[in-house]
Amino acid sequence: MKPASPAIHLGYLLVLWAAAVAIPVSAEEVRVRWVADGDTVRLEDGRRVRLLGIDAPETGGRDGRPQYFAREAHARLQELVLSTRVRLELEDQGQDRYGRVLAWLYLPDGRMVNEMLVAQGFAFFYHHPGQQPDLQARLLAAQRRAMAENAGFWPCILALPAPPPGWVGNRRSRRFHHPDSAHAGQISPRNRVELRTLEAAFHEGYAPARGSSPWPGAEHKEHTLCSAPGNENDPLGPSEEQASSPGTQHFL
Repeated sequence: MKPASPAIHLGYLLVLWAAAVAIPVSAEEVRVRWVADGDTVRLEDGRRVRLLGIDAPETGGRDGRPQYFAREAHARLQELVLSTRVRLELEDQGQDRYGRVLAWLYLPDGRMVNEMLVAQGFAFFYHHPGQQPDLQARLLAAQRRAMAENAGFWPCILALPAPPPGWVGNRRSRRFHHPDSAHAGQISPRNRVELRTLEAAFHEGYAPARGSSPWPGAEHKEHTLCSAPGNENDPLGPSEEQASSPGTQHFL
C-alpha cells in the first residue's frame, strides 16, 4: 500500500487542529430587562450578561465616581437592547468572578452589539485567549476604524499624555502597564513590548491593565478634546432605529 502523501497528512493535521481549537457556542433568543453599564445587562430570566471581547468606561470607578464617557456608553447600550429581544451566543467559558454569563449579543437585524459599541467609540477591544479568534479580529478592526474616525471617546483618550518613556505591554496577555507599576517590572523580556503612545497600544490590540488604566474621570469631558462631537455615522450600517445619546452625538 502506498504511503499517504504529505498533503494528506497536512490536511489531516489541520482538521485535528481545527477541532481542538474550536470553541463550542450555544445560541438562544432572550429579552433584556435592565442595563447595568456600558458592557453588562440583565435578562428577563434574571441572568446577568457581560459582553465578551470589550470593556466600557466604568460607571463607578475605583474612587466610586464614573469614568469619562461611562454615562454615554451606558445610554447607548440601553438604546440598543433595553426591552428588546436579542440573540445571545455563549462561549464555553462559564461565568466570570462576578457570576455574569459571558456572551456575544446580536440585534434582530444580525448586527453584533459588542462590535457596534467598539465601532462607535463607546467601548474598546479587550483581548482574551479563550475567545473566538475571528470575532476578536473583527473587534480589533472595528476599534482601528473608530480611532481613525475619532468616534466616541477616542479624540480625548488618544490625546492623553503617556508616561516617559511610554507604556509597557505584555505580548502574552495583551495588556499594557504604567512603566512604574510592579507588574511592568515582572514582564519577561520575551513578552515585553514598548508602546510609546496610547494610540500605538490600542491600535495593536492592547488594553489597559486594571491597575494602570489611564482613563480619566467623567469631569474630564470639560476638556476641549473631550467635549468634541464624534463621528455621527454608524460604521456597521443603518438600522431601523434612530437613537441619540446624551450630548451632541447621534447615531443611525
